[in-house]
Amino acid sequence: MTGDLLIPLIVVLLMVTAGTGVRAAQFKWVLRSPLVLLGGTLAQLLLLPLVAVLLITATNPAPELAAGLILVAACPGGALSNFYCYLGRLSVSLSVIMTTLSTLLSFATLPAILSLALPLMDPDAGSEIPIAEMMLRLVIFLLIPVGIGMLFQYLAPDMVERLALRLRVVSQALLVGLIGLILFEQWQTVTATYRESVSFAVVFTFSAFMLGWLVGTLLGAAAEARYVLSIEFAIRNLGAAALVATTTLGRPEFLAFGALFVVIQLPMVLLLLWLKGRFAEGS
Repeated sequence: MTGDLLIPLIVVLLMVTAGTGVRAAQFKWVLRSPLVLLGGTLAQLLLLPLVAVLLITATNPAPELAAGLILVAACPGGALSNFYCYLGRLSVSLSVIMTTLSTLLSFATLPAILSLALPLMDPDAGSEIPIAEMMLRLVIFLLIPVGIGMLFQYLAPDMVERLALRLRVVSQALLVGLIGLILFEQWQTVTATYRESVSFAVVFTFSAFMLGWLVGTLLGAAAEARYVLSIEFAIRNLGAAALVATTTLGRPEFLAFGALFVVIQLPMVLLLLWLKGRFAEGS
């Protein structure tokens, strides 16, 4: 299958590009507001899979859709959130550090969550998920590429800064290519679960927005940081989901929901940013 070769390559390139967006100055968030950063990151990794399980329990969808939702919910935050925060004139620094931290933690949290939840959602997924293999692949294809990107930023910050816009464009192009590849290869699953997938994507995204805002409020975050948390909670790493589904689980049909999820989220995030702008103008 073409995706078996292209998906890991696209994921590596996405992670390297994401890593170049991490700057030393952004780590000031760790000292300025460690509770918001650490609490918000851990909350999304723990609460979103719980929301997914509740949705699945309440609706009993098709197994591939249920597994796809669990997979997406268990994944770390996606670098697309950094782009959305940039568009919304929010704190890109907080977004980047949260995305990076959740990615670093995902090599442990993602296999653990999937090993508990996937067999319950889809018995065909198997009760014995190769946890060690999954962790190794996440390190190789996610963590190391992010580290390489961060190293580029550290060694050649001026060059990375000059290329920042091009790198952002390349990143979005790679993501679009990944979505297109998944939709093409899983078109049968997409068409079979389209209506349910749309409903699940809308409900899950809205729930993530609300959870992010609530967690930010409980952690005493400022309004801008609460918007960032809302976006961080909603945006998941499709590359990580694609990597796990294809190279570890051998179940590429789990990706059908993930690809639709990213597409359906776009107008919802843009609406959130528009509302944020309107509220800012009225204040």
